[in-house]
Amino acid sequence: MKLFVAASENIYVIEQTLEGWNINKAVLPEKKIQAIAADPGKDVIYAGTFDHGLLKSTDKGSSWEQAGKEILPDRIMSLHMSPHKDKDTGYHMVFAGTEPSGLYCSSDGGNTWKDFPALLEVPSKEDWSFPPRPETHHVKDIAVGYEDDHFILAGIELGGVMRSINGGMTFEDRKPGSQFDCHEIILHPEAHERIYETGGGGFAESRDHGKTWETQNEGLGSFSYLVHGAVDPDDPETIVVSGAEGPSKAYSPENAETVVFRRESKFNAWERVTDGLPEPHGSTVLQLLSNPEEPGAFYAVNNTGIYRSVTKGKTWNRLPVAWPDELKGERIEDVYLLPVKKTDNPY
Repeated sequence: MKLFVAASENIYVIEQTLEGWNINKAVLPEKKIQAIAADPGKDVIYAGTFDHGLLKSTDKGSSWEQAGKEILPDRIMSLHMSPHKDKDTGYHMVFAGTEPSGLYCSSDGGNTWKDFPALLEVPSKEDWSFPPRPETHHVKDIAVGYEDDHFILAGIELGGVMRSINGGMTFEDRKPGSQFDCHEIILHPEAHERIYETGGGGFAESRDHGKTWETQNEGLGSFSYLVHGAVDPDDPETIVVSGAEGPSKAYSPENAETVVFRRESKFNAWERVTDGLPEPHGSTVLQLLSNPEEPGAFYAVNNTGIYRSVTKGKTWNRLPVAWPDELKGERIEDVYLLPVKKTDNPY
């Protein structure tokens, strides 16, 4: 397994080997990194930055070059590696979300890009606004169907989830019951009709490809400001989410007070999980991930380290990774998990 962790101007590549864990760092001087992704079939790493556009590396992070300079805005807020490859180039399709809100895609390793102007034609667009910068808004997250590459979701902060079923030719506006302040969109690799959303007002789910939604916050109490989530690849009912009582307690290590919740069914209330996870105080909101090659396993990453659960999120253990001191005082902006085959996993 390999994790790409983005914080400030640094990208940490954390790799699991038979001998243990290796950490390598790539530095993008004076570049505030917002998003990270890597093509699982090619040696291409993408880094989205705030005010310096999209950068890519083809030599494992040793050097970087500008990508899409002619078309992409300077603020790249999200990246999504589609599960689908382009049949001609062999590259996975990579999507970039920007500020102001825009959606772009490349199918040739970031050499050329196309945009999706229809995203900005939905009726609610005039109401989109991001509170810290109310004059603008951005695409916070992107998801593409595992089964259908014409199924595209774009999550706007703040604006909600926009759905396209025709490859981005048109987009449908946010549906009632979903979260207006979208933070993350999660799809299930097997239960293709399921969509999960974490947002500033809690958790929302669709069980019919995004046609209808329902917010489900029972058990969250005052911790309904949800930021990240993950679903068991073998069980669409088992979900973990992370959040805080509000944004002021989610991101800064000095003020952070964050928690993790778990749920096994929509008919069950959310239950707080603590076993093996860091103490809430000083712990920034945990990035949550699952690995399609490890059913029942979850990963969590924040300023205190990397945690792993093999009990479907019930209990956790801190992995024996020598966590860099500079990360302990940082906000983790993004984490990308590059899966490996089961036979390559030393656990």
